[in-house]
Amino acid sequence: MNSLTAPIGHADPAPHPSLTVRNIVASVRVADVLDLDHLARVIPGADYNMQRFPGLVYRRTSPKFAGLVFASGKVVLIGVRHPDAIPPALAALLEALQTAGVDLAPDPRLRIVNLVASGSLGAEVSLLKLAVALDLENVEYEPEVFPGLVFRSEGGGVALVFRSGAVIVAGTLSIHQAQAVSDEVWHLVDRAGAWMRT
Repeated sequence: MNSLTAPIGHADPAPHPSLTVRNIVASVRVADVLDLDHLARVIPGADYNMQRFPGLVYRRTSPKFAGLVFASGKVVLIGVRHPDAIPPALAALLEALQTAGVDLAPDPRLRIVNLVASGSLGAEVSLLKLAVALDLENVEYEPEVFPGLVFRSEGGGVALVFRSGAVIVAGTLSIHQAQAVSDEVWHLVDRAGAWMRT
């Protein structure tokens, strides 16, 4: 246990920084095997170059996403900005594959594998003071290598915290989990007295 188990006082910034989803990555198996050469020829806009990347890249603008399609039958959706946009993105990709002649697996189960969100803690943060207060527990802080502090939440997820108060949360599976990590960081900064006054 470190010295942050008891509150040290309250700072001015809001205790629940709001986050904006920047990217959701989801995966699904749609078939046992896929012929990527064939799909690249028949799906408009599909990009496949085995020398550059082992999968076919399928991009859409409405809904906006990219689908990474692999010969193993696995598909990864990237670039989705809201959980509600996942079903229409998947439907668009499945329709393109089905139109290309793919015999789709019945009832493919999509799962979110990563959600990235960003926001602000509401004030500048003394990263050195925070790192020292955390006794480097679950923390990486090497300002010569990276300008932010990396905090690994025991509840899952990683937060990149910057002096400006900006925070990026990754490695979570939902906006609620990302918000919990962000809130945890806010409370750790507050307990450490690491808010910078201007």
